[in-house]
Amino acid sequence: MGRFKHVPAYWKVLVMSAREDRANPTRIAGSIALGVIRMILLAAIYKVAYEAVTGDAPGLPYANALWSIGLYFALIIGLGMRNVFKLVDREVKSGAVEVALIKPLDWRLTKVCVQLGKNLLETGLLMAAFVITLLIVVGAPDLGFITPAFVIGYLLIIVLAIVASSALFLAVGLTAFWLNDAQPTFRLVDKIILIFGGAFVPIALLPQAVQDAVRYSPFGVYAASTQLFNPGMARYLFPTIVSSLFWTVMTVLFCNWVWRRAEQRIEVNGG
Repeated sequence: MGRFKHVPAYWKVLVMSAREDRANPTRIAGSIALGVIRMILLAAIYKVAYEAVTGDAPGLPYANALWSIGLYFALIIGLGMRNVFKLVDREVKSGAVEVALIKPLDWRLTKVCVQLGKNLLETGLLMAAFVITLLIVVGAPDLGFITPAFVIGYLLIIVLAIVASSALFLAVGLTAFWLNDAQPTFRLVDKIILIFGGAFVPIALLPQAVQDAVRYSPFGVYAASTQLFNPGMARYLFPTIVSSLFWTVMTVLFCNWVWRRAEQRIEVNGG
């Protein structure tokens, strides 16, 4: 119960960070404009690719493919939980993390709240811009397979994806306690997630064997969070949730283990 009494304090951190984001409309407008241009270019590229084959790719109409990519950029890239690494890395190098041991709030959760609040407004506006752009450019996706149970399951996957990505990049940032430069580790992990998370090619367009491997791998939770418009996702919803839950728990436990090691390092020699 001790952690729950600090929920209002974490909420205040998130709100304050959101206000800072709102105070920078030029950056937000630039990010949205860049995202819209990117989606229009991707729509043109995928149009050529789809026309090179006979009809739509198996199980994934052209419009659904573009909506899946748009969801990835709006949710995964827009929300930017990967940038938790930068917050952690900076404070570890500056020594500010040492103060965390004497404060009642969990330093890691504070960094997550800061990152969430920082990009919430931008993510919402980016999603709205993508919806308008994609409706104009490629039309509405096929949503005939979506049911209330599917929506509930998908929302659960979104929460798991946010938790898992936060824990993973917190752990990567904490490697700065032992590495002179943690950036290479961050880049490696980030690129792997981009590849297997659907940033370049929608998961549904990959060979079935690759889809199965990704779905039940540690990267499945990131890939699943972009599968709202994949008709095939309905068949694998429950096992995907189970796999995502398992890997999220494992990632959080790993983050806790790294944090405990970091705390010991601080207590022994001051960081």
